[in-house]
Amino acid sequence: MSILKSIREQEGYTQADLSSKTGLSLRTIQRLENTNKVPKGYTLNALAEEFNIEPSTLQAKYINNKRSRDSEIITIKMINLSVLSFLGIPFGNLIIPIIIWRNNRDSQLVDEVGRRIVNFQIIFTLTLSVVLILLPFTLGKLLPGIPIVLIIALCAYLFNIVVIIRTATKIQYQDFDFLNFPFRLI
Repeated sequence: MSILKSIREQEGYTQADLSSKTGLSLRTIQRLENTNKVPKGYTLNALAEEFNIEPSTLQAKYINNKRSRDSEIITIKMINLSVLSFLGIPFGNLIIPIIIWRNNRDSQLVDEVGRRIVNFQIIFTLTLSVVLILLPFTLGKLLPGIPIVLIIALCAYLFNIVVIIRTATKIQYQDFDFLNFPFRLI
């Protein structure tokens, strides 16, 4: 939630009330609440005076909030990149991300996004396992001499790497709308 919105609602002001009391435009109040950027100069002083707090205290609230958000994003990146451990550790795409996710679930953002990453990996692993178990009984009989199991496993691993890269790109742009499946296993 926006720092300004939180303080404004705690004081019982609407955006219009705050605008008229501080002399700031309604658009400025809306922009500050939507972007959650640190107010500067006259804007910072006007808000601090209206809320009866020191400008440095108000600025510190914004800075601490930004540090917390940056920390959450770093944790989400770690969860996503730890999935690559499947390249060297069997089921590493499940074990390590689950450990990191479970240790950092106190943040709502980390919990939600980490849950989606882990959920995708569980579905991926279950699907790949079933396909690799059934493959020798189906295509193995039709295409003898072709290492179909190896080909399917490599294609699946490449697909998973592409998903990890795509997810990392979205995280970098703070677009957390990815890997939303209609059903969840966790």
